[in-house]
Amino acid sequence: MGGIHCGKTIRMTNDDQEERLPVEGSTPQGELVAAHWARLSLTVDGAMQALRSRGIAIDQATADDLHGLDMLHMGGLAATDALAEMAALQTGQHVLDVGAGVGGPARRMAYKHGARLWGVELSKSVCQTAVALTALVRLQDQVQFKQGSALALPFPDSAFDVVVMQHVAMQVAEKDRLFEECVRVLNGRGVLALHEIFAGEGGPPVFPLAWATDPAMSSLETFDQCSARLARMGLRLDAFRDTSAEGQQYHLANMKTMQQALAQEEGTQGRSVDVTRTRLQTATSMERNLRERRLQVAMAVYRRTPDMNAG
Repeated sequence: MGGIHCGKTIRMTNDDQEERLPVEGSTPQGELVAAHWARLSLTVDGAMQALRSRGIAIDQATADDLHGLDMLHMGGLAATDALAEMAALQTGQHVLDVGAGVGGPARRMAYKHGARLWGVELSKSVCQTAVALTALVRLQDQVQFKQGSALALPFPDSAFDVVVMQHVAMQVAEKDRLFEECVRVLNGRGVLALHEIFAGEGGPPVFPLAWATDPAMSSLETFDQCSARLARMGLRLDAFRDTSAEGQQYHLANMKTMQQALAQEEGTQGRSVDVTRTRLQTATSMERNLRERRLQVAMAVYRRTPDMNAG
């Protein structure tokens, strides 16, 4: 792999005009979601402040030290480890993390499993944070990032052994295009490992959601709809695990932590007080949605079928 960078044509500056340059494959919905996560995501300054508050020297920080900060998906580190085990990640495999955020899962899979990771992230500022945090913990030779859209992945065909997505598909309306891109970049023995949020049987979700402040930002489908779509694309379901109950407990624990911090006028996980307030509001709504079965959370691993490999 070559040097770390965030996109092919967008320079890494703070120029406001440049921030508005389109990313290939981006949609109006995608831009709304990217801006949403940019507001809520960990920053480099926030990470360093959190590390110092725990007595960790910045030049000695490890990826483990960041993992209480750099994973926003339900279940955090434990969920990333469980998904990697379901996908049977192996040393030397080339893995793509679609919707990589600030890079926590990619860093974990690289140093724990010895995989070579690429992450793609639509938000420029979030991608830059992923790059900086990876360099901070000296993993830049194993983990690299590009700014890009999941609807036009900036990688050649058959480039990866495994494609991972955690909490991405529920915020993308163009699901055929999304999964076609995932399949395109998988090699003949490729594995698609999902940790996703699906529509539940308890009725429409109550907003705000973790990824959406209004319905225009959300595009949920049921697990059965997703699995049928992937079957039509030549992928067979190899492993499945419903993690809705764990997700609900995850939000309950986070709500308690955030309430305690806000009572002291403090933020949590390297975030500001304002961001923590927003996250508490969405965590409260997410817990209700999971409790009332309006949402389902699941991990699923899919593999290419023999017929698809032959074709």
